[in-house]
Amino acid sequence: MLLVLSSISTYILIPYVNSLLKKANVLRRNYNNQLIPVGLGITLIPVLIINCGILLAYREISQKNILIFMTGNLTMAFIGIIDDLIGNRDTLGFKGHIGALLKGQLTTGGLKAVMGGLMAAFISIAISKTIGQLFYNTIIIALTTNLINLLDLRPGRGVKAFFLISLLFLMLGLSNESKLFLYIVLGYTLVYFPMDLKGKSMMGDVGSNTLGISLGIIAALSFSDTIKLIIILILIIIHLIAEKYSLTRIIKRVKIFNYFDELGR
Repeated sequence: MLLVLSSISTYILIPYVNSLLKKANVLRRNYNNQLIPVGLGITLIPVLIINCGILLAYREISQKNILIFMTGNLTMAFIGIIDDLIGNRDTLGFKGHIGALLKGQLTTGGLKAVMGGLMAAFISIAISKTIGQLFYNTIIIALTTNLINLLDLRPGRGVKAFFLISLLFLMLGLSNESKLFLYIVLGYTLVYFPMDLKGKSMMGDVGSNTLGISLGIIAALSFSDTIKLIIILILIIIHLIAEKYSLTRIIKRVKIFNYFDELGR
């Protein structure tokens, strides 16, 4: 039901948000040097408010966890839209942003890294029962929040990664409330996906941040410490590789990755 409601609300809202971004000249050149709207991921926020409001009204799951899920998404959407509107690409990578911070310069990427870490810790304090859980949850939420952003450099790639991770999470076994959260976000991505895949718009940092933190919170709420540790190790490896090498080049060189990346484009 939530998957359908989320899809319908997204279908209704996207044309309005897309038109708003165009009129406000919130545009960016994509990898093909075409000017297209950026920041369409902001559409997820009203979709979340509508559907999480329904969950609150019916009291099907923990109200605390609904509010935590919304707080995380609202915060990272706010940071993301700042990056989409005034961010520059002169400083790249975690090292670059932290290096700028140490020199007394705050980049939008640095702001995102700091706020992402703080929000991950904030959420983890609220949901963790032990010090071990607090550690695992903070790391998994922080790194997952940045994961989609690392991948979202070509049309459809970030959303495809979200679909793949969502499928993996469902196979691993999610709690009932985490499934409901995931269905809401999936409803949005299913409707938005064709626009992104065909290069007609970008979800921007506001979109990649919200998709990422949604997955992080869902993982933190659902999985055992053992599964979390495995996910954390995978995330650390991906981030270390991305810091040193181009993920796009790696994807192009590995046939199965490249096939999946190009599929539908």
